[in-house]
Amino acid sequence: MALLAALLISAHGAEAQQTVKIGTTPSFVFLPLYVAEQLGYFKAEGITAQFVDFEGGAEVTTAMVGGSIDAGGTMVERPLILAEKGFGAKNLVALENRNPLHVVLRANHPAKEVKDLKGSRLGMTRAGSGTDLSLRALLKDAGLEPDRDVAIIAIGGVSSANAALKAGQVDGFMGGEPATAIAVHQLKLARYFLDPRMGQGPKFLQFMTFPTVQVSDRFIQANPQAAEKIVRAIVKTLKRMREDPEAAVRVGQKLFPTLDVSIIRSIITIEKNTYFPQITEEAVHQCNQAQKQLGVVKGDIAYDKVVATQFKHLWDQ
Repeated sequence: MALLAALLISAHGAEAQQTVKIGTTPSFVFLPLYVAEQLGYFKAEGITAQFVDFEGGAEVTTAMVGGSIDAGGTMVERPLILAEKGFGAKNLVALENRNPLHVVLRANHPAKEVKDLKGSRLGMTRAGSGTDLSLRALLKDAGLEPDRDVAIIAIGGVSSANAALKAGQVDGFMGGEPATAIAVHQLKLARYFLDPRMGQGPKFLQFMTFPTVQVSDRFIQANPQAAEKIVRAIVKTLKRMREDPEAAVRVGQKLFPTLDVSIIRSIITIEKNTYFPQITEEAVHQCNQAQKQLGVVKGDIAYDKVVATQFKHLWDQ
């Protein structure tokens, strides 16, 4: 009888595990996904996470639409863009609840406010990227005309961005981690200037983009329990990351083995302020309006058209 019971439990456990292909970009913005996998939160919910790496959010979304991945770790505005194209997709849960992109300036730059950036040369990763759009929106909000009042220069990713800063080709850049922490803490070239992660800057900038887990409507219809399990796992993961940031540091070391642990720790010390799962109506409204201003979307899109509201109650558990 004991053997039979053990076999039944084993069989039940095997049935409970469902493989979910998650497309994302290996970066600090999406660290909670890797923490959920490494620390067993996905497994505890019956999910076997299989990661598929992509260069950026557009590629993740294309794969989700095409069905080669089940879920995407990308930015909150992607389902808004898809909604206008007639494709149904929903944000399930936030990975960070604020815009992770921020501005660093060379350490001796005199600017105290955004308007003081007139005449500066600022970098972003590439034209049309989140860093480009966020930077342009921030400058316009302060009454500056991008390209005329402030030169905006594409400088690529981590190493090339810091090389451009070191060479004096730019006075600073809009970027994400770890590029900015390396510039500030390791190279001692820069200082944090404006950081939405810390609640700084205009409200629209704080919410115009932030990372979420998203799935297609067809995935939710076919796999409602799996969608719920993903949400539960991420909610528990974010709570752990807030309360035990060293656990996140250890996963960060595995994901970014060439980075000094002090850099990883400094990043998580800041980003733990954003490790909350809630996607509020205000945040989606602010995102929608900012993306409209940028011409990324044309209209106002209903909250429940882009957020899986049936799982909202899980965010507060």
